[in-house]
Amino acid sequence: METSTRPFTRMGEMPPQKQRDAATDAQRRAVYFNPATAFMRNLSRVPDATFADEANRALGADAPTSIIYCDIADVLDADTRCTTPHLLARYIAIRAHERITTALVASGVVHYVIRGAGSVRQGDVSIAWQAGDVFILPGGEDAVFEARDGGAVLWAVGNEPLLAFEGWQPAPRDRAPIAAIHYPAAEIARQIDLMYSVEKEEGTAARAIIFSSDEQIDGRNILPSLSLAYNTLEPGTMQRAHRHNSVAVTLTIEGEGCYSIVDDLRKAWAPWATTITPPCAAHSHHNDGPRRALFLIVQDGGLYTNARATGFEFV
Repeated sequence: METSTRPFTRMGEMPPQKQRDAATDAQRRAVYFNPATAFMRNLSRVPDATFADEANRALGADAPTSIIYCDIADVLDADTRCTTPHLLARYIAIRAHERITTALVASGVVHYVIRGAGSVRQGDVSIAWQAGDVFILPGGEDAVFEARDGGAVLWAVGNEPLLAFEGWQPAPRDRAPIAAIHYPAAEIARQIDLMYSVEKEEGTAARAIIFSSDEQIDGRNILPSLSLAYNTLEPGTMQRAHRHNSVAVTLTIEGEGCYSIVDDLRKAWAPWATTITPPCAAHSHHNDGPRRALFLIVQDGGLYTNARATGFEFV
């Protein structure tokens, strides 16, 4: 970086500047950009990606007890594992009666049980889970998972990249903005049936269950920065094309004969795959299959809601 005052033809040619004759360490740390070099940056775009191989590896009969990340840090030029700039998705495969410990360097982590049953312990909190359950664990303390007969596979999404970006550490569990929460599969199914028993509001994008908690009820989110929705789509129907500023990381739960159109490109759904819908991308979902489509969506929507900048619109 330069301290030169030599003339430049264009602002974009001017390198970042340092203070001339800086007298203190605080002054020596200072850097000066101009608008062309500060804002006109060619950042890598969040891709319209699908992680099907990762799902197949986790669900394979010979899968070892392991964590399989949906990691595209190389694509995003990131310094830490990430699925999007703010989110990290992964599959947790656990063989029967084996244990695995996960380090939760996040505000919190969303879990969905794809297959099997077992338990998780985090400090003095213990949750027994089974297929179809959703549960949330706060960050700041490791969690120990154990599978029962037949083993288990879980899907999990946290905001580790967001914390890493700011250099934050999770709040201690006794002061965290969210506690452990458990949404059993049977109650999720009851809530979906209840939703289908009433008329859909005009202008509503879909029939979906939005998960929240006592702590987050005012924000309608699952974490201050994250939203979690269990979306549904009846056979022979589509979800109207729309866009929003938040990214969407989606797990296909039931999606035979289903596909999405993202910025005019068709994307077929794959069983238990994780997909990314880029921020601001126009997208619609279509069910040409014989059964109701089910898909779980984690978004960094809380950040944009708090900024009053959700950017949701039909297109």
